[in-house]
Amino acid sequence: MARLPQPSWDLQRLTAPLRRNVLAKVFAALFAFVLWLFVNAGKRETQVVQFPVELRNAPEQAVLVNRDRIDTVAVRLNGPGALVASLDGRRAPIVLDLAGVEPGREVRFKIRDEMIRVPRGVRILDVDPERIPIRLEQIQRVTVPVRVTHIGEPPAGYHMDGVKAVPASVVITGPSSTVGSLQAIETEPVDVSGLTGATQRTVALVRGEQILSLTPERVIVHVAVEPVTATREYRRIPVEVRNVDRPFQLRPPHVKLTVRGPERAVEGLEIGAGAVYVDGATLGVGEHTVEPEVVLPPGITLVSREPAALSLEIQEKKGTRK
Repeated sequence: MARLPQPSWDLQRLTAPLRRNVLAKVFAALFAFVLWLFVNAGKRETQVVQFPVELRNAPEQAVLVNRDRIDTVAVRLNGPGALVASLDGRRAPIVLDLAGVEPGREVRFKIRDEMIRVPRGVRILDVDPERIPIRLEQIQRVTVPVRVTHIGEPPAGYHMDGVKAVPASVVITGPSSTVGSLQAIETEPVDVSGLTGATQRTVALVRGEQILSLTPERVIVHVAVEPVTATREYRRIPVEVRNVDRPFQLRPPHVKLTVRGPERAVEGLEIGAGAVYVDGATLGVGEHTVEPEVVLPPGITLVSREPAALSLEIQEKKGTRK
């Protein structure tokens, strides 16, 4: 009987790849089983995890204006205790797509389970809040005047004579409902306590939560502080006649003065002899209408003099021939 030819391949060579790395493959299968057992057969626990809300694809020139903005969603989860405890919601934000939201109207987004990314074996039990309100508004740019605010008061004897900002107006960018109704924007308070003269300070503007930008963000505030002025009246002040070497007669011989100046200076002012006078150096014999001169300390000004003009009659010396 003829012998059959032996096959050209070797059974051991064919099965060699299957025998290689047997230990590693057994270990991998065992690890996968243990992991599956850990995820599905471990003690299950319930825990609340905070997931941040991320807004995407907002329309250009639009801004979120919700008064009570919701930045996180509380999700109650159930699953293997170790797995649930290891979850970090910050790594898996809930994404809201704003591409189709129309500015000017409110939209309430429902939080669906598929928007929350959790591992297999973890169940979503509850979501709070279930809906998130979104309201967008068009961004508007307006120019408004600057209103300077101040605190404190100058010391006694001084008062604020004026305050202004440079520049006097600024450009504000923000939601139309906010900036469209603005009448002015205020500065941070400027402390004027202790000021006795003019000063200037660079201060910031008060920026509300909804305001996106200010141009400029700071202004220079000029504060004018002046002494408190007072007015005082002096009656029957004698008038001195100077540079007349002849007999004369002045009618009336006295005047009433009204002066103004710093309150403290005016309160202590005494007008002495010679403070009011007429000069007859260039006058000859006869009757003349003269206006008296008044000498006052620096800072004190003359408000009125009554009468404004006097009559000065210069006479011939006795024994002089005509």
